[in-house]
Amino acid sequence: MNVLISVDGPSYTTFERYAGSFIENGFSSCKKLITTFPSVTFTAHATAITGNHGNKHLVYDNVLLRGSTMEQVPLYGDHELICNDELHKQTLFHSLAASSLTSCCIHWPLTSGNPYINHLVTESSSKKRIQARDIDAVYEVDGIAIRETLGAIQSNAYDFVATRFVGYDALSHQHGKDSVEAIHCLETLLDYVNDIHRALEESGTAYNLIVFSDHGQSDVRTFFYPNKILAQSVWQQELLNNQIRFVGDGSGSMLFYSSLEQEQNQKIMDYFNEMTEVSHFYALVKLEGEHNSELRPAGIMDLNDTVCGEDIFATEEPKYVGLKSLHGYHPHIVDEMNGFMIWIGDGLKRGVQLEQQSIGSIAPTVAKLFGIHHPCTSTEIKDIIRELK
Repeated sequence: MNVLISVDGPSYTTFERYAGSFIENGFSSCKKLITTFPSVTFTAHATAITGNHGNKHLVYDNVLLRGSTMEQVPLYGDHELICNDELHKQTLFHSLAASSLTSCCIHWPLTSGNPYINHLVTESSSKKRIQARDIDAVYEVDGIAIRETLGAIQSNAYDFVATRFVGYDALSHQHGKDSVEAIHCLETLLDYVNDIHRALEESGTAYNLIVFSDHGQSDVRTFFYPNKILAQSVWQQELLNNQIRFVGDGSGSMLFYSSLEQEQNQKIMDYFNEMTEVSHFYALVKLEGEHNSELRPAGIMDLNDTVCGEDIFATEEPKYVGLKSLHGYHPHIVDEMNGFMIWIGDGLKRGVQLEQQSIGSIAPTVAKLFGIHHPCTSTEIKDIIRELK
């Protein structure tokens, strides 16, 4: 059995204080797991489970726009426009099913309706079962996740189990990444990791356990509203005509959608690049062989560390003024956006300590452990897999 655990939100620097105890218990580690850009939950998890990046899986952020109408497409609850068979067939679950292997998936984003998963528990379905509010609700969601995970292991009914724990990320946003509330939750989740390891040891069967975090967190200090800026600019009419728009869900980066010619888009990008809140505005160049999609943005605007972007207009009230921590920044610029990874198991080398790897390597590495083919653009982490004799 191969088990993949995602702990949503802690940076590798936050995890460093706990890494030693796992290494003492036989885990190997990768100090820094380089995440996606934007460094957000849905993009990172799509890349981790497919081995592809946004230009292929199209999950550019937690919220997208439909380019033809500028209609928002929030991916919370797994929007059918992106959560469909085109995405499902890129996942590791599809490759496993093609090799007659079974899988169990708990609270992993963008898995609703995935026909290649044998037992699926979505985060949205679990939230509907919960009566509690605030912090208690966060713990109850992860309580469901750990019970389902341990049940799947103990049943020995699945070849692959993938689980995501959400609590630390949620409480970091509300209280801060180093708050008592967030750290207590993280320590609870790491106790869950030990429970999972113990259950695998007691199962009496061969296993591999990989644990990672999808991104880190940064403190919030200032706010930035680019659609309001466009409304006061020479591109006011283009904004009103739904030809251009920014979308961003309280994030350190924002997607830019446009039906204008590239020359005009570049002028807008240059305009924003002059602002102190902006780190860099990246134009997305269509790659050879890449198919057209109205979900594909014209560019991604990366903000400077501690700046929070929101896509509101002049008449709208900000929703994220109480936000304490966030993510989304380019991981090569804001280092604490990057996560961690640890592993232990029969097919994995012990005593290995790597400096850094890419989150896209997770899916092909798990496929290698199964000995199956998984088509993707990333490659496995060869340094951690034991040679088969």
